Amino acid sequence: MNNKIIYIVIAVLIIGGGVFFFLNNKGGQEGAGGNQQTGGTGEEMVNCGETDSPMCFINRMNGCLPVTTKMMGSDNTTSIEITILGVENEKCHFQRKLNNVLDMDCYFPKGTLNTDTLDQMFGNDKGLQQVVDDACQSPGW
Repeated sequence: MNNKIIYIVIAVLIIGGGVFFFLNNKGGQEGAGGNQQTGGTGEEMVNCGETDSPMCFINRMNGCLPVTTKMMGSDNTTSIEITILGVENEKCHFQRKLNNVLDMDCYFPKGTLNTDTLDQMFGNDKGLQQVVDDACQSPGW
């Protein structure tokens, strides 16, 4: 009799844990294509809004998942929008717009787009200028 009770308790815990995991996981995916600060899990574009929380963008960037965010330049007049469009021809497609004008269109080989590369694109020398030069071109060239 005691074994039967133990098996029932274990079954309830397993089923309950599965339902809890499913509901929590489903809730994290809802609305991923909209203006969600935490990011989605699929290939849909996620708008991280203003860069109050850079981890939204960085987490998706690390997986080359579609994501966009906006920020204001240090001069407080330049609007900067950075977007990752996803994987194209086995490369990570990155774009940067200044005041709504595309100024960088880049295709980074797998594993080369990271926070150091991003810093390099904004003029902070990380020793990766050649990586940026090889991956990026200015529109109109």
